[in-house]
Amino acid sequence: MNTCHLCWNAGARSALFAATDPQVPEYCDMLKADEWPVCAFISQDCRPANPSEEAHSVQTSYEVWEKTLEMIGLPSDAVERLLDGEEVKCRYGQEQ
Repeated sequence: MNTCHLCWNAGARSALFAATDPQVPEYCDMLKADEWPVCAFISQDCRPANPSEEAHSVQTSYEVWEKTLEMIGLPSDAVERLLDGEEVKCRYGQEQ
């Protein structure tokens, strides 16, 4: 018996939904208008949902972002540098 709720081919469904559904930006604008400190959370069912209380912590969000950048080998200022048009090198996969 398969107990997996989402199969391998549906794992990115909510991310694709969030990236392509035209109502998601409207939902994000509504959250901004209400001065929510976090972004929208789209559940595995492709519906807006309330994230956990911890997800509302700006400090926790910052720590998760920093850890993500560290794990993928990018410097902490990678986004700012990319937006400024700079090239950002990943520390993984570079020729020695």
